[in-house]
Amino acid sequence: MSDATVHDDVAITLADGTVRATRHEPAADGPQPVVLVYTPYHKDDLSDTRSDPMVEYLVDAGYEVVVADAVGTGASDGLVEQPFTADEGRHGAAVVEWLAERAWSNGRVGIVGKSYPGTTALEIAAEEPDGLAAIVPIHAPAKIYDAYFDGGALAFLRTCGQWAPNFEYLPLQPPVDRSVDGWAERWTDRLDALDDREPFLFQYLDHLEKDEYWAAKDVPVEEISVPTLAVGGYRDAFGGGTLDYADRIDAPTEVILGPWRHAMPEQGETARIDFLGEMESWFDHHLRDEGDRESSPAIRYWTERPDGDDRLAGEWRAREAWPTAESDDAVAFDLGRDGLSTDGSSTDATDHWQVDYGVGHASIGFEIPGGTDLDTTPDDDRSLTYGTGPLADAFELTGSGEVRLAVVPEGSAQLLAVRVVDVAPDGTGRLVTHGVTRAELDGEIDPSGEPGAEPEPLTPGESHTVDVSLRPTSHVFEPGHELRVAVSGAFFPYVSPPDGSAGFELRTAGSRCRLPGRFHDGSPTFDDGCAFDPPQDAYDEPAAPDWETTVSHTDDTVTVSLSQSYSKPLPAATFDYETATEVSVQRDSLETETVDRRTTTTLSFPTETIESRVGNSVTRSFATMQYAVDRDGERVYRERKRTAVDR
Repeated sequence: MSDATVHDDVAITLADGTVRATRHEPAADGPQPVVLVYTPYHKDDLSDTRSDPMVEYLVDAGYEVVVADAVGTGASDGLVEQPFTADEGRHGAAVVEWLAERAWSNGRVGIVGKSYPGTTALEIAAEEPDGLAAIVPIHAPAKIYDAYFDGGALAFLRTCGQWAPNFEYLPLQPPVDRSVDGWAERWTDRLDALDDREPFLFQYLDHLEKDEYWAAKDVPVEEISVPTLAVGGYRDAFGGGTLDYADRIDAPTEVILGPWRHAMPEQGETARIDFLGEMESWFDHHLRDEGDRESSPAIRYWTERPDGDDRLAGEWRAREAWPTAESDDAVAFDLGRDGLSTDGSSTDATDHWQVDYGVGHASIGFEIPGGTDLDTTPDDDRSLTYGTGPLADAFELTGSGEVRLAVVPEGSAQLLAVRVVDVAPDGTGRLVTHGVTRAELDGEIDPSGEPGAEPEPLTPGESHTVDVSLRPTSHVFEPGHELRVAVSGAFFPYVSPPDGSAGFELRTAGSRCRLPGRFHDGSPTFDDGCAFDPPQDAYDEPAAPDWETTVSHTDDTVTVSLSQSYSKPLPAATFDYETATEVSVQRDSLETETVDRRTTTTLSFPTETIESRVGNSVTRSFATMQYAVDRDGERVYRERKRTAVDR
């Protein structure tokens, strides 16, 4: 970091604890604006402040950058009892006001964060602290139930095999900086408190529908009054939520939507942009009253234009409002015996979906950060599919669509999964957008700040009409390609069907897909384009996971496995991370659905090595969590927790 001074242990005393932060001081003379990252992800090891290209870039641009461990995490005091609480916003707001009052601050503070730190940016802004001037949340959920459940269905891989287990190894690790007073006491106090804390995963499994537990976690974004630059991705779990919360903020708000998974816009598989420059321009305008930034359109978004030579091709465009299924230009596709039609010529049919709980494994690449799109044909072959046939003229889908299905369930509950697929001339399928919902949740599933619908058992053999919302995207189905709608009662391992799920009949009379967009003459040329500068290549290529999907020819078990490992040098130690997840189900038996996750982290100091291990397993009946900490091979901590699961 050029000409910067790093202050590793800045103590910020709050009414109910001490926040510890790292201050990166620029070489610029006089008070400067401050950019805060308020994170539960350990500023000194997992996040590694010193090696973050965003931190270095902002410091070189003359900003004071402060990365603070949230109360109960990392080097700060205490242990977090629950994630996503109002306390996070309250604590972070106090930190903002403290920063605004420092002699080295110009009194204006901005906040930036990706994922959970993006949510804390929203939480803090909703508290309206003095001194806060602008925020940049990236891939951040504001409706927290939606982060772990989609359409009321448990996000099985993400919740049980990825995100929730992450929070369990973090409190096992000691703060990396052992020179700080009270280092050992903070670590042992946290381990002692962990004995009585219910694992976050267990909490989530105790609240399968949106109740008061979840309603209290929703961020009241209507209270945000500072300019907001919101970033979302079509293949990220929170892309739809980004549009939702941006629309509810009563302040100057801009949205950037790309085809990204859970990655920085400088790191995506495609459509990489100079996001560091965008962020600097945003903060210059709002924290310095300088710079030549002009207001951008409300939404800048990437339109996918895959072709035979480049499946990742596309272009940037801009608009002032995001289209939905209710938009005047939405196109209605009727489902019928002969496929999809727009002229009312569909012949009615009754189709039967035969139970196959492995459907989805060929469409799951979007759910794996660092993953890639697969050929969806194995899933399409086991779903009910309706297609346009090869298109003579391109169809552009831009917006958030919806599918209405008339179904006759065979059980008392029913997951409905819809995938919209682009079928290339060679027959391979690519997932464009998707949506899931639990048919037995009658009413609004995830209202903001309120409990949602409770399950009402379905009557087998009785027709039900169910609406399935689709994730936002912008994609051109080029001439010669086919638009396919695939419907199933499973999307493994993306979501887990509720108990009582079975097969169903789909009656095409009354079933319709509404997609915002339009047909073009031939292949379209757009006149609403916008441009970003190319990325600065400040980031290293992210460590891609090893992942595979397999099908056993012995017992028809479908398995998705992923693993990842990396090592990073820290100022006082070396941090090693290794994790492996395996999710499996037999095609004809939901009771066989399982997920197992193992994570090992190692802090290697010059004088000793501390290894932390967390393992969890979730079945239809039980969830278990096992913790272990060793110091130079000797036991420091062991704990095993188990809870019954009723799904």
